[in-house]
Amino acid sequence: MVYLLNKLFGPSIFLLVLDLFLDNPRELMNLREIARRVNKNPGSISRVMPLLVERGLVEEIRIGKKVRAYRLNVENQLVQVLIEFSQKLKNINLN
Repeated sequence: MVYLLNKLFGPSIFLLVLDLFLDNPRELMNLREIARRVNKNPGSISRVMPLLVERGLVEEIRIGKKVRAYRLNVENQLVQVLIEFSQKLKNINLN
């Protein structure tokens, strides 16, 4: 989905991370894992995560005092629409 959205709206780390979670809706990931999977540095990811959490798209789960993990907030209505939208976009060719 991110390729198609980037083609429509321009490149964005926000979209890369959101797409990762949409493709892995039940998976719990820490900051380093997210950064590794989207091939960006953890600093860039750490600036995006509060926006995703604040908007209710991603849940933040504290593991211990310092470690945080994240997963898609599948209960959020917008997330449910985005999952459906993502699935539909996979069937469209924007060449």
